[in-house]
Amino acid sequence: MIREYGRADRDACDRFVRAHARGSPFHLSQWLALVGEFHRHVPRHLVAEQEGEICGFLPLFAVRSPLLGRALISVPYAVYGGILADGDATVRALSNAAVEWTDRQDFDFLELRQIEPVAPDLPHSELYVTFVRDLPEDEEECLAMIPRKSRATVRQARDRHGMEFVEGPELIPDFYRLFVRNKRSLGSPVFSLRWFERILASYGDQVLVHGVRHRGQVVAGVLSFVFRDMLMPYYSGSDPDCERLGSMNFMYWNLMRAGVRQGLKRYDFGRSRAGTGAARFKQNMGFEPTPLTYQFYLRGGREIPSVSPSNPRYERILRLWSMTPLWVVKLLGPRLMRYLP
Repeated sequence: MIREYGRADRDACDRFVRAHARGSPFHLSQWLALVGEFHRHVPRHLVAEQEGEICGFLPLFAVRSPLLGRALISVPYAVYGGILADGDATVRALSNAAVEWTDRQDFDFLELRQIEPVAPDLPHSELYVTFVRDLPEDEEECLAMIPRKSRATVRQARDRHGMEFVEGPELIPDFYRLFVRNKRSLGSPVFSLRWFERILASYGDQVLVHGVRHRGQVVAGVLSFVFRDMLMPYYSGSDPDCERLGSMNFMYWNLMRAGVRQGLKRYDFGRSRAGTGAARFKQNMGFEPTPLTYQFYLRGGREIPSVSPSNPRYERILRLWSMTPLWVVKLLGPRLMRYLP
């Protein structure tokens, strides 16, 4: 049976997500609550149930955007989402229910941010790749995982430039300062500082904040999720003047070591657009790309939507935003994020 998600399903769905092989931090109730609280997207989650037990879950949000139109998305502001189900029959049932809902409510399209395809009849995008690999058992082996050139950069950051790896939620203001600066340079709007503070409050010890200090200043920062045995650096920022000194290589190497010390087994380096500088950086750190096959149901002859920086339609807008004063970016960015899920 497929039905709408209710508040009473929260704990049972969280248990199902944590146990499912394709589960992610973005399927959990904490993320779903944050999306609704900060961006006012309307939840339309679906639950599959058999003999009183949950056997499938599809978190969905109704999104209205002048760039996208009316859409159902699983899950906004997340690199992973889509259908979690026990068995192909439940996958089909949830997929069909989502498609029917898209038609019935006159949405323009449905987007399922699957790690891998689960509905073979739906088209998919090949815009993004992800990077995941196992962590070693000994933290001293982390340096050997990194290819020679990047390994040398890590050593120089540590030995020549005296960089220091630091941890703690008190780094959030420094992290946010660097995050905003980087996003502006890319022409991208930003989340509010309160968004990150609420993530910390909602996830507790399942979120970690680390940074790199150089000459007394925090010059790089990263906010990571811990999900089961996985460490996921998700948001980051850095001082571009220190990137050439290896601050980011140094930070991510130390983050691998921190994951090993915590007993974690895998490291998810996150999503990048295929062929970009960010993707090449991750490959240079020893990670191989895996395609993310986001799936879509498109109505009215629509094409798969693209509001990414690689779309030439937005080149002028991105260039103008990259020159906007930081105080304006902080003021307007969180409001614009509502329309870029």
